[in-house]
Formats: sequence, C-alpha cells, structure tokens
Amino acid sequence: MSLFYPRYALIIFGSAVLVIGMTCPWTAGAQLPANTRETVDPVQRVNQSGDSDPENSTDPKLKLSPLETLRRFEPSADEEYTLGAGDELSIQYPGRPELASKAMIGPDGRITLPLAGPIEVANLTREAAGQKIGVALSAYYTNLTATVEVMKYGSNHVTLLGDVRNPGLINFDQTPTLLEALSKGGIVARTDGNLPEQCVIYRGEQVLWVDLEELLSNGSPLADLRLRRNDVIFVPAISSRSVTVMGQVQHPGEIVLKHDSTITSILGEAGGLSDTAGSNPELQIVHRSKGGRTQYVHFRDLLKPTGGMEISLYPGDVIYVPKSGMSKVGFVMQQLAPFLSLGSFAAIAAH
Repeated sequence: MSLFYPRYALIIFGSAVLVIGMTCPWTAGAQLPANTRETVDPVQRVNQSGDSDPENSTDPKLKLSPLETLRRFEPSADEEYTLGAGDELSIQYPGRPELASKAMIGPDGRITLPLAGPIEVANLTREAAGQKIGVALSAYYTNLTATVEVMKYGSNHVTLLGDVRNPGLINFDQTPTLLEALSKGGIVARTDGNLPEQCVIYRGEQVLWVDLEELLSNGSPLADLRLRRNDVIFVPAISSRSVTVMGQVQHPGEIVLKHDSTITSILGEAGGLSDTAGSNPELQIVHRSKGGRTQYVHFRDLLKPTGGMEISLYPGDVIYVPKSGMSKVGFVMQQLAPFLSLGSFAAIAAH
C-alpha cells in the first residue's frame, strides 16, 4: 500500500495539471486582445460608407465616407452598358438586311420578334442580347448572327429628389454623373449661389453620403462620380426646424422638429410604417449637422417597455425606412412617386 499511494497521488496531480492547462486558454480567450474587434449588435455596426468612431465605440454614428469608399461606389469608366426596360433597339442581321427590325424592351424585360416570339434581354449587354436572339432564330435560319444597337436609352435614368426645382426621373444617353444630375434637376439656389454642400445617394440597400463642398474644394474628380441606372439622389433641404422621412412610411416628406420630438413620434407624424417595411426594419438616421454620420437602429428597439433606445434628432437629419429585406432597388418609384409631381418634399410636408 505504501508503494501504491505515491503513484496514486502522482496520477491525481497530473490530472489536475491537465485540467488547469485546458482551462487557462479558455479563460484568457474571454478577454479579447487589444487589436481584436468584437462582433457587435447591428445598431453599432459600421456602414460600408465609413469607419467607426474610436473615441466613442458604443455610439453607432459614422464618419463621412472616405475617398476609397467613393471610388468603390463608382462604377468603372469602361463598364459595358446593360439593356433595360424602355430601351429602343435596332436589330440587324449581317447578310440578311431584309430581317432587320426595331423593338422596345417592355416592362417585363422582353422584346417580341417574328417567329421567335418573346425574348428576355433586360440586364444583358448588347453583344449577349445579339447572341441570344441568334440562338432563338437558329431553328428557322442557318448561320444567322444578330447585332443589337440602342437607338434610345429609355432605361438609363436616375431619380432626383429633395431640395430641387424639378424632382423626378432624369434620363441620360450616356453614363450619368452626379453633377450632371444635380444640374439637370435645377438645384434650388443657395445663399452663395453654389451647389448644395451635401447629398445622399441611395442604391438599393446602399446609402452613401457625399460631401460635395469638400470634394469640390479639394478638386477631387469624385465630386462628379459616375452613377448607376436607378440610383436615387436626395438633396436635403436647408431647414432650421425640420427632418426628412424617406422610404417605407405612409407620408414621406419633411416633419417639423419639436422640443420633445423622437424618432417614433416623427414616424407617427409620417403616418407610420407601411406594410412593405416589415415588422422590424433597420432604420437609418443620417445626421447632416454631424457631417453625414449615420446611425442604425431596429424599430423594435425603440419600443421596448424598459425605455428602449432613443436617438437624438437634429435639424436637417434624414430618417430612411428601407423595404423589408432591403433588397428592392426600385422602392422609390413605388413609394415616393405620388409626390414627384408636387415639386419637393416641402410640398408634401405642407399637405
């Protein structure tokens, strides 16, 4: 027994060391190294348009988009045009001039040709569309090739809203640019006669705040960055006592700020969320007075019975309520079209 006891004690000691060795790495891992970033709640996440504020990591506000973000947002200068609804096409068949025809792409993205019938060509390049047409007619003709030319760019447009004289669709025959869109829309004159200091570009679920004044003063060509078809450019009104509500609400437009205004009360004055917003949309609050910083907050977080989360609002802020899933690029045409003919957000707010 005396010989067995030391061996038994050694086994117990070794087991204890093994347990401690397995536990220590897990315990150290509970505290992240200083250079490691934790995954945070979406309310505190960083948008693609900026970096988090190191001075206040719990504040979900964002800085202005860096130049690199603007460059990534801008499509390539040699990006090939893709066809869209409303484009008028001329279709030629080399060696068979008698087959030449013209067609307009319908809202469903299709054209209709004799023999071949409906052919979907939306979102295809001209070359790809020609190949698809040739394949569709191969059952009727041998060695037939087709070439497609755009006679009128009916789908190449952006939407301009906000503090402009002529809000609505702006058509282009080439790649649209920001300054061209602002110029064609008739910017409301500022006190100094210059372009607006800032604007917001919505591209589907992407939101980009552009500081025009800074870009122009620095001589950056990104002040006239290239846009994509269906982009929405919003020019905030210079107002001392109002915020603007956009997106999936019953009555988008300007809402006068009061001393006790909250996001929920502002949304209430805008008629509340529409059905297309879903039950818990992630709201985006763009603070114009704070250099375009954007806060993200889920709607339900504002309604918690324990007080929830409330965010301060400032004159000139923009509250954007996305569609459920934030996957629809053309949301503005459906939800904001009713007031395009009224002139501006101010006209809607007055009603």
